[in-house]
Amino acid sequence: MSRLQPRSSSNLGCTVNREDLRKSFLDVPKETIATPADLKRTFDTIIPILSKSTEDWTKRMKELKRIRSAIISALENMEQSQLLAQLVRLVDCLEMSVRDLRSQIVREAAVTCSFIVEKFGNDVHQIGEAVLAAAMSQVAVSTKIMATSGAALSAFVVEFIQTKQIFTTITSFSTSKDKNQRRQLQSLLEIILTHWNDKIKKPYLRQICEMIKAGVNDADSETRTAGRAAFAKLDEAHPEEAEQLFKTFDPSKQKMLRAGDAASSSTSLNSERSLPIRSKLSAGARPVPNISSKFLAQRSASAIDTKQISMRGPHTSTPGARPTTTMRNMNKVDTSPGGSKFTRPAFGMARTNSNLRAKAPIASQPGSRNASPPRRTSTTASEIQRVKSNLGNSSFVASLTQEQAANLQNAMNSVRDQLRQPSKNDDDDFLLPKRPIKTTPQKSALDISRVESVIRACASSSQNEKREGIKMLTTVVSDPTLTDIEIKNVGNTLNRLLGDVANNMVLESIAIFVQTHHSRLGDLLKETLKKLFTKKGSESMPNIRKQIAKTLEAILVSMDPNLQLKSISTLVFDPITLLPPKARVAALEYLSELLKNHMERGSLFNTKETKQMIMKMFSWMNDSKIGTTIIPHAENVLCAFFAVNSAEFSALFSDFNPDYRNWAYQILQSKGQQVGNGGIAEAEEEEACVRTTISNTAAQIEDFVSNRRTMLSPRASSSPVPKLASLGPLQSLDSTLNANTNGVDLVDNGLGLNESFDRLKLNSTHHLADDVNEQNTFVQAKINQMHNSSNQSEQHEGLTAIHTMLCEGSFTLWEQNFAKLLLAVFDVLSKSNSDLNKKLALRVLMKMCVCQAARLFDSTEMAICKVIDAAVDSTDGTMNVTADDCLKTLATHLPLAKIVNIAKLILSQQELEDSRASLVLKMVTRLFEGLEADELSPILDDIAPVVVLAYNSPSTPVRKASVYCLVSMMNKLGKPAMQKHLAQLPHTKLNLLQVYVNRAMSSKQVKMVKTNTKAGENPEATTTRKSKRKMNFKQAQEVYLKLKEEKEVERQKEREEKEKRNQAIEKHNKNKKKMNVALKKKNKKGQPNLNAQVEVLLERIQKRVGNDDKK
Repeated sequence: MSRLQPRSSSNLGCTVNREDLRKSFLDVPKETIATPADLKRTFDTIIPILSKSTEDWTKRMKELKRIRSAIISALENMEQSQLLAQLVRLVDCLEMSVRDLRSQIVREAAVTCSFIVEKFGNDVHQIGEAVLAAAMSQVAVSTKIMATSGAALSAFVVEFIQTKQIFTTITSFSTSKDKNQRRQLQSLLEIILTHWNDKIKKPYLRQICEMIKAGVNDADSETRTAGRAAFAKLDEAHPEEAEQLFKTFDPSKQKMLRAGDAASSSTSLNSERSLPIRSKLSAGARPVPNISSKFLAQRSASAIDTKQISMRGPHTSTPGARPTTTMRNMNKVDTSPGGSKFTRPAFGMARTNSNLRAKAPIASQPGSRNASPPRRTSTTASEIQRVKSNLGNSSFVASLTQEQAANLQNAMNSVRDQLRQPSKNDDDDFLLPKRPIKTTPQKSALDISRVESVIRACASSSQNEKREGIKMLTTVVSDPTLTDIEIKNVGNTLNRLLGDVANNMVLESIAIFVQTHHSRLGDLLKETLKKLFTKKGSESMPNIRKQIAKTLEAILVSMDPNLQLKSISTLVFDPITLLPPKARVAALEYLSELLKNHMERGSLFNTKETKQMIMKMFSWMNDSKIGTTIIPHAENVLCAFFAVNSAEFSALFSDFNPDYRNWAYQILQSKGQQVGNGGIAEAEEEEACVRTTISNTAAQIEDFVSNRRTMLSPRASSSPVPKLASLGPLQSLDSTLNANTNGVDLVDNGLGLNESFDRLKLNSTHHLADDVNEQNTFVQAKINQMHNSSNQSEQHEGLTAIHTMLCEGSFTLWEQNFAKLLLAVFDVLSKSNSDLNKKLALRVLMKMCVCQAARLFDSTEMAICKVIDAAVDSTDGTMNVTADDCLKTLATHLPLAKIVNIAKLILSQQELEDSRASLVLKMVTRLFEGLEADELSPILDDIAPVVVLAYNSPSTPVRKASVYCLVSMMNKLGKPAMQKHLAQLPHTKLNLLQVYVNRAMSSKQVKMVKTNTKAGENPEATTTRKSKRKMNFKQAQEVYLKLKEEKEVERQKEREEKEKRNQAIEKHNKNKKKMNVALKKKNKKGQPNLNAQVEVLLERIQKRVGNDDKK
């Protein structure tokens, strides 16, 4: 009689996994493909069959196998690019096969598509993107082989094709009603977290976290399990995002997620002897006590049966007692470490050891299966024997004293008591690691309702209720336990009240709110400052203005200065938010105060927001209506920027219009002199009481200034140094912005508004140009600081000093120090962890290239690679801007052949990062824009093919950069020179390229018109810049109309020529028709009528002779 097979075994052959698909990759008939033509003919026969759903399914299966066979054969005999061009044709038929209703076709299509995407990856992203949605739709089918084939195919596609469209397709199934699709979605998220590149998946981490959260909270248990697995993978790859996601779950879900990392209570914990109980999910939590770890290491989970526990009181078993159950108390094998592996009898039978001596039964621990008696009957070691009966005979237990054994037994008893409460310990919390909890204390429901009621009262239409709410708001904002959501709601309420009414209590509440929660108010700062500036500009009551000033002062003191600068810059240039004139004045006053008294000296502010803010400020200064009011405050802001960091100020204005640069230069000259003369007197009046308490510090400053002045002076003077002097004018904004050439005295005891200018003068390096020995010592010290990558501030100091020397022209020892300085710069770019230091090193490298390009010729390739690597490895968004400028400088100053070779080498790589390719293409674009056509013509044949190859890249940024590069080539060298390189591009790409070329030419013509207009202006004209812009626009409009008229004349000529051509063609056709009629005529004998033909010929000859006579 044969054994009955389990019912589930019949279903094993109806499922498909990834390994099954992979085993079928090469199970195909042999197909011979020698040339691209053979491959094309093969696909021409395959596509019609697969495109017909009514075709015999056996034929379609055969053709799907032929596709794999053709690919295998083609890979041996032709290039991959030729094969990929033909594979794209299979997109529609493969998608149709995956959606088929017959399971055999779906499985074979899954095998073929999986083979293709695993073999070619992102190169066949069109196929993967097309079949992924079809594969996911098959997952919801009830037929197992179809559902599992779709699931396996989707896993292949997601692993080997990493594009935005793939992730978008996956996201569309997050709201599916089918549990199988939701479960597969979690599996795909786990694959994304495991295999995708960090740069590709980083923008989607927030969406991934949301989908994982939905999976963990799903109604389906298997989907929840998959969601927890995806969360574990998220924690392994991105612990910070996992930590934030973990905090959003309720305690029960957090318990389950922790259980996924600790040992499960249903499996053996003996593996804990070799594996730590903590993992990344619980990093940073409190360690497990020693006794618990010994307990986990020595006791099997099978020794604890929570189902045996039915009451709180102690339970003992007596010999001969009747078992309470029939199956649970049957003979079992003792698997605990301390017991023997012999069959153990039930409760009513005594246990025997290996020498068969019977022992009296003893009381067993409730909930434990280990009911064996102690092996020794000693009464003095009873506690130790109880421990041994639970933990087994080990060196740890044997070494315990009686007191230690008693303590251990008490700990075990507490564990037993906890296990008797299954409702509170479903997952054995004492075995699980603990997550670090938020530092914010838990708020009671009463506290939460109180905050909500205050916010509702402040938004009430009843004045009395609103007044009461504002009074209570002061106590609410001072509560440090507010949650992030409550802080956001309270901040929005305060901003709304600030715009509605002028109330001292509201302003006080804002000040307290900022002082208490300043670290969490980044998103609310811009709106708050806008309201305060507007209120300050429009308010006339002194008490309100005083309270507004106090509130702004609280923000200045409490908030991060860099965050304040960014918020003000964003507020000023925001095209939607238009500040009133008085609010603009208030904003500039606030910004000046921030820069002078709260920004650290040397802070970096050369950002996109700051540039746009300064441009907006210049436009305010140009406004004829409010310019006179704005200019004084704007000048103070410019001087304050210069005082914070002169090098950053110079770099900031290097990209500005020359008119604005000259204007800023004049402001710095005039305001610097005024600050030098007037600031000291104010400082003396206001700080007289302070000076009396810091006399020692003032004396030290005086000594330092005197020594430094003696060193700076070209001729030493024996006369004493005067105490008061003025600051000399500045000479240059770009190169000598930090220098001072008038040899003026400094203030020794007045640190007022002129402090920054004095310090800049002391840091000047002009004197080093004449003293060779001192310059060499100074440079060596700064180069050593640059090599110190462990101290970023010291490294930044060395880079700043070298950059200042290069800007001021005081670096003259190139022969001795060029190689050392270059190695130091390369060392910073390679090893430094500070993006600020890397950007400063790039600027130093630019200066070195401009000053000593010939010395850098031999290191061209290394310099290019170092710059590109620094930009690619950086996380700072502004690093690419500095790297682009540096690459432009290197490309236009170093040997052209070496630049082309390194660019060609980088762009020809198979697996090239998008950011690296974009940087190289931008460098080539700058190269063609900056050099003459005669220099660029010899290198065109070398660089153009790789740029055209980049135009075919699947990456959008690379294609965009290659388009700009090709446009610059065509504008510089003309379309005929590029024709042979562009011939291989498809028609659509050529049309797109021509559109960009036309756009570039039109913008170039407008720029030329503006340049000519500016060149023809009288330099002594006093018209405003606004009227100049209008004049330029009018002239540009006139040129446009003139060009339009010329084009219209050309079109008219073309229409006339076309009409003449049509008339000539019509006349020719008429004569031809007449001639044909004559040739068809026949005489009575059926032969051609020669007389009629001669008549026609004579007639034509006479007409031609007549026309010649007329001419």
